[in-house]
Amino acid sequence: MTISGSLKGRPAVNAFFFLSIVLSAFLGAIAALSNGFVWDDMNMVTNPVLVDTNSFYSYFFSKSLYYRPFLRLSLSLDWGLWRMSPMGYHLHNLIIHAANSGLVFVVAGRLMAKDNGDMLPAFLAALAFALHPAHSEAIAWISGRTDLLATFFFLLGFLGFLIYRWEDNPRGIAICAVFYLFSMFSKENGITLIAVVVAYGLLTKMPWRRVLLSAGILSAVVVVYFMMRHGSGLSEVIKRPGTQGAYLSPLISLINFLYALVYGSGYYIEKLLLPLNLNLLPEIPEGGGYVWLFCAAVGASIFCLIRCGSSMAFLLLWIVLTMLPSLSIIFSQVAAPLGERYLYLPSVGFSILTSVLLAKVLRRRVLIGVFILISIGYFVLIYQRTGVWRSDLTLWGDTVKKSPSSVVAHTNYGIALLQEHDVAGGEKELFTALQIPNKSGEQAALVLNALSNIEISKKDYKKAMGYLMAAINNDPGCTAAYNNLGYVYMQMAAPGVDEKGKIEALQTAISYFNKTIELAPYLSQTKFNLGLCYFELKDYDKAEEFFYEVVNADPVSKLGQQAASLLVSAKMQKAAGRYLRR
Repeated sequence: MTISGSLKGRPAVNAFFFLSIVLSAFLGAIAALSNGFVWDDMNMVTNPVLVDTNSFYSYFFSKSLYYRPFLRLSLSLDWGLWRMSPMGYHLHNLIIHAANSGLVFVVAGRLMAKDNGDMLPAFLAALAFALHPAHSEAIAWISGRTDLLATFFFLLGFLGFLIYRWEDNPRGIAICAVFYLFSMFSKENGITLIAVVVAYGLLTKMPWRRVLLSAGILSAVVVVYFMMRHGSGLSEVIKRPGTQGAYLSPLISLINFLYALVYGSGYYIEKLLLPLNLNLLPEIPEGGGYVWLFCAAVGASIFCLIRCGSSMAFLLLWIVLTMLPSLSIIFSQVAAPLGERYLYLPSVGFSILTSVLLAKVLRRRVLIGVFILISIGYFVLIYQRTGVWRSDLTLWGDTVKKSPSSVVAHTNYGIALLQEHDVAGGEKELFTALQIPNKSGEQAALVLNALSNIEISKKDYKKAMGYLMAAINNDPGCTAAYNNLGYVYMQMAAPGVDEKGKIEALQTAISYFNKTIELAPYLSQTKFNLGLCYFELKDYDKAEEFFYEVVNADPVSKLGQQAASLLVSAKMQKAAGRYLRR
């Protein structure tokens, strides 16, 4: 096997292989099309398209820890096409994954090309990538699109570099540079392309001058990228670990670093090799088996680097280099330490490496038979796992079983049960979450806010306010708690209350709703409630202002239509008032 970068073979066969891969990728996760919005999908879908939608500039110049303008653009496109229909968003994810699987075939074909033009190993590698069950999270979770997009542009950028490397065409490095920027615009881990390019150039004995030129051009792209970020995210990284808003956890130390590196890497190796018992919120595993797995992987890597030539060495480096950003998240306090979606880009190298190794040791017929069995197993697993993401109820029910000590899992499962009108079950899960030690203030606030919803449904507003004030004490930035307090005071202004009490309750509700809007200016429901409060206070100018914002955000939604009706009423009341004053 060589990594000469040539791509030969019969066009008809290659076209058949390509279409088969794309179709397999699509069918393997087709269950996602019937899935709804889960976890933070609703926030991801509405947030990017309701804030500064008229300003293209705002997509690319942001001060946020997560700077992903291409993700926001893609969601804005979906919003324009589908509004709140989840099928369209899931279809978009499926199309990107299918395209990525086709690109893996092209990349593998160039990396594994032989003089006889045999593309079968490349086909098998891409098929394994298309159906790998660990990809279910990135595909079925709309928010996981960020990994799909980053990989799409990463592969296009690497193909551009292959053109530059083997055809000596300067357009290739220009293509690589453009798609490198696009990959980082999709997710931060796209930054590793520069390391992959340099590794490939060195291992293929590319002239030093051209390696340095490539590295220099891509380094300039990195500079442009960080200039466009305006430093967003950098201040969080350099903050003292454990402080408010810091990226790093206070638990980081040399011992913890080595522990997390060994066990976290062991977990990822296990899921690449044997993608069973997949879990949305896995914890860093325990047990000597993961140490042995890590040591075996390191030993095998060293052996391959020394004895197996540049091809395998490069594929191993692809896995390691692209996994490094994900391993750093183990020490983060702003995200779950482990996640199967982080394997999406590294699995490109893993899939090709697996095909290379098996092609070396197995005869052709045996190789095909082995991959048929692998593909069938993968297909069943990814189809089943994608179905788990059907709703919050199924997703968090599965997660609670696999991560019984997770506050997030119990909280979200409790909320899902409440949405299904299982009050007793939901309350039980929420109290379980509240009793789990070492919660963050934000996690405690979320649980308390959910408990307040139960009391609001019972019209026990005093108890609800107790939970909500406790939530704000735990997390002063808890948007949901401020919003619920506003709603509680709205209910306290119901018919039967004296005029003075009604006015005081509505004014208090307005103050809490304004605080909510200050924290989350895109919440249409809160703006609608503000409009109602001002309407009741007969301040029709303010009511009209907020109803108009709701209608402008989404005129075809049920909320938008209700706001439009009330907007007309506010205008009529205002006109009647002017007429009576004449």
